[in-house]
Amino acid sequence: MMQPFMLRTLILLLSLSWSGSALAADLVSKINIRVIYATKAKVQSVDPLLADIQSELEALPYTKFRQLDKLESDVPINASVELQFPGERSISVRFLGLDVSGDKPMLSLQLKLKPRLNMQLRLADGGRTLLGGPKHLDGTLILDVTAKLKPAHEKTQGNKEKEASRLLEVNR
Repeated sequence: MMQPFMLRTLILLLSLSWSGSALAADLVSKINIRVIYATKAKVQSVDPLLADIQSELEALPYTKFRQLDKLESDVPINASVELQFPGERSISVRFLGLDVSGDKPMLSLQLKLKPRLNMQLRLADGGRTLLGGPKHLDGTLILDVTAKLKPAHEKTQGNKEKEASRLLEVNR
């Protein structure tokens, strides 16, 4: 027979686990993917659409950068978004959830660059990664992937912001 203390602890753990799972199902990430065409030219130029990452791009071994395509989408947990780009290629980004195992919460993503690359990635909320992509025409494609946790109050009319912060506490 279970001791009363053990029974209360088990019930508490089960209720925390259930509420954490229910909250995790509500997580949504705003995923941005940009396809950038980079070449080596005599004159340096950066597309004005890329002004927010100009310093990162200028550190790369290219001199001309132009945005070819952009996708911005809200992606629920365990769902993915895909963007086709030149050469019968595509990038797929799946939102796997929130990783709270470290010092700060990180968004966990799975990136598939078809036909060859498949990797898991952890990004800080609002963080980005630049991936050197395949050759294209006289240059290279660079993929800019950004992920940000969508605030709870934007997901529904109800106040789930407190619940989202509670989720982080439950998983620690």
